[in-house]
Amino acid sequence: AQRQLQPMGSSEALVWASAPGWQQAGPLPLLVLPQSCALHQLAIRELEKRAIAYEIAHQASGVAGLQSAIAAGLGVACINASALGEGVVQVPAGLNLPDLPRVWFGLLPAKGEEPELLGQVRALLLQQWSF
Repeated sequence: AQRQLQPMGSSEALVWASAPGWQQAGPLPLLVLPQSCALHQLAIRELEKRAIAYEIAHQASGVAGLQSAIAAGLGVACINASALGEGVVQVPAGLNLPDLPRVWFGLLPAKGEEPELLGQVRALLLQQWSF
């Protein structure tokens, strides 16, 4: 049986992000999360759809690592707008990167039995982030 996503909050814009003042030279250096990440898959699909040359410059294991790679000027990443911050800005329109959609974030329901603490965290997240 397929598990249904439990939406959390409202939709959010996805953006291409880079370090302030970052400039492209050659194929787009793409910064990504692991291949299992939907944002990784979306970024590559959109670039390939438009025949934009890219190379994976860095794969981070989590958002904090991705933000650090962006802020260090290693390249460009597809992230949610709320992840922009110090040293991480939206790429200017002049780079002609593909438009990105708005997305909904959510939680998948538990797979069978889960520890009580995990269930409490899930309930707290849904309570705090669901509108």
